[in-house]
Amino acid sequence: MNEVKRTYYINVGTGEVLEDPTTLDYQFEIQATEEDLAKLQELLEEVDNTSQNSYGATWLPWKVYYSVPQDQEYDYYLTEVYRAIHRLGNEHTRRHIESMNVLNQGV
Repeated sequence: MNEVKRTYYINVGTGEVLEDPTTLDYQFEIQATEEDLAKLQELLEEVDNTSQNSYGATWLPWKVYYSVPQDQEYDYYLTEVYRAIHRLGNEHTRRHIESMNVLNQGV
């Protein structure tokens, strides 16, 4: 059974998935099934969780970024978000993400 794909608008910075492009600023447009959308929202939640965990390390001047495991987790999940958006995105979205060079190297 084919699930119906709907158009969604993604704001990675705020972690929001919108159905109405006029509601808020967005960076990316995707076509996703309910299952695709649920997976993307889980990844966005992980980005939010790991960003909060790594925030505390930014106040420690003797800690080098990326020496803290939470920073690596944050980068991993953010890269996974961009991979998912690339997979689900329209041509403009895919080109934009490819121009960011985050798919192979990570964030």
